[in-house]
Amino acid sequence: MLLGVLTALYIGAEKTVQVIQIAVLHQESINSTLYVLFDALDSFLVAIALLVIAVSLYELFIGGLEVPDWMLVKSLDELKAKFGSVLIPIMAVKFVQKLLQSESTLETLYYGIAVALVSFALTAFNFVAEKEKDAEMERHPEEEETRAKDLKKK
Repeated sequence: MLLGVLTALYIGAEKTVQVIQIAVLHQESINSTLYVLFDALDSFLVAIALLVIAVSLYELFIGGLEVPDWMLVKSLDELKAKFGSVLIPIMAVKFVQKLLQSESTLETLYYGIAVALVSFALTAFNFVAEKEKDAEMERHPEEEETRAKDLKKK
């Protein structure tokens, strides 16, 4: 996973340099510059998603890390929910890229509808998972979720 993070960061940096070259040296149309810029943004979002997954899996199965709270997960369901919430901005970036290179209005509309439906499904999944977690905590308030570092203490 960490190699994937480094690869995605490298690709994003390479695309950023490409954007600068297009904008400064070639002064091509604004659409091609924006397309490559959004491509770079997409690479950085993928790197963040992979980093969150790598850190979360390490935290769940191996041991504790000193990371911000937004990167920590307590269960695989919570990890799936975090991954889903990272997928939504990636899909939004892809839609903007599709919009910039659009040749067919109808195809772009279908693409946008598909992105909206998947985003809605991921959001609904996150909402339901959160409600189930809250209900489980109300039924069994004495039980806490176990993580790798908690097992080492026992």
